[in-house]
Amino acid sequence: MARIQKITKAYVRTYSDNGQTMAYIEWIDTRNEKGRTEGDPDNAHMQALLARAEREGVAVEHQQW
Repeated sequence: MARIQKITKAYVRTYSDNGQTMAYIEWIDTRNEKGRTEGDPDNAHMQALLARAEREGVAVEHQQW
């Protein structure tokens, strides 16, 4: 399995219709393939990815939908 090489975009989206909040991380892996990971922003894995994005200089966007 390839590992994330670079995070390209990070955002936390709150949906107005149901109040659900989801985090999304877009990335490029070591095979140069694009992908996206999504999940509850309170989940430890998503928190780690959001923190990594910030460390790598990718601003975490906060969106209202």
